[in-house]
Amino acid sequence: MLGISCYFKDFSDDYLKNCFTHGVRAVFTSLQLPEDSAAELAAGVDKLSQLASAHRLQLLVDVSPAAFKKLQLAASDFSGLKKLGFTSLRLDYGFDDPALICRLQQDFKIFLNASTITTDLLKNLAAAGVDLSQIVAAYNFYPKIATGLSSDYFAAKNRLLKKWQISQLAFIPGDGLKRYPNYAGIPTLEAQRGLDSYSAYLEMKLRYGVDDIFIGDSQLSSVSLNRIQRFENEKVITLPLICDDLPAELATTKLAVRAEKSPQVIRLLTARQPIPIKSAIARQPGMVTIENKLAGRYSGEVEIVKSALPFSPASNYLGSIPVNFWSLLNLIDDRYQVIFEPYTNH
Repeated sequence: MLGISCYFKDFSDDYLKNCFTHGVRAVFTSLQLPEDSAAELAAGVDKLSQLASAHRLQLLVDVSPAAFKKLQLAASDFSGLKKLGFTSLRLDYGFDDPALICRLQQDFKIFLNASTITTDLLKNLAAAGVDLSQIVAAYNFYPKIATGLSSDYFAAKNRLLKKWQISQLAFIPGDGLKRYPNYAGIPTLEAQRGLDSYSAYLEMKLRYGVDDIFIGDSQLSSVSLNRIQRFENEKVITLPLICDDLPAELATTKLAVRAEKSPQVIRLLTARQPIPIKSAIARQPGMVTIENKLAGRYSGEVEIVKSALPFSPASNYLGSIPVNFWSLLNLIDDRYQVIFEPYTNH
């Protein structure tokens, strides 16, 4: 599932409604940002509550003891949060009592801080009657550069969560409006800081198997939103292509991937046909080629190069996938189709 984040200092009705039009039904917000004034918080919560009611949203909020005071609620007034329209709670430090979590499950979807989850905690939760099948482990995001999680730590924690069949939620950077006050992206994984939202989403989904993926920043671009929704709805991976002369039959076609996986190229299932000899150059990662008549019965086969290959007169150059999308190439297999899209630097 794709979710987005909403913050009150740069709240945008138009952006949120556009996301809802594209099928997004989950929104995260934070009540703990010191940059938000009391007036901004009150107005933002009211707007978000109205939108949640109108669009039947899953509204997720991180909750700490200080959050109740900021909302002018009594300490631990969870019924007050429910009246404000919050349907899901990410419980932060201070709300880790198993008995409390068990009670809250009656009214809310409960998200726990993934980094604090251990085998002992899960055993204690189960002993207290918590329904672990309805718990989601939600990772933090990290606004400060160089503080995000390492890939190894993240993968190890996910193995524990999957062993217990706990769903996971992680954040990826937004490639639209970055969130204040750092404007440096707020991913879960440090390695994803600076990535476009679409590439980060596919890596989270296909490499790490994360269930719920939220944009951590204030906005993602409409281009990335469209690509993500295409994948979620159709299982089609969009590959931007820098190309002056892409054959018309390839420009709008969803192409299947051969089941046999090569370490050097992705072979697409295209019509075998005689192709005239045109520009052939040494093949570099990210290049897309089509075999010409010198390839004999392979003429017409389209390939995406994953690792450097020598010059071949039988391979016509079609175009190049931009370097910031190369990480997608090792995620592609025959479970998905591929479609090429003219590259635009959004």
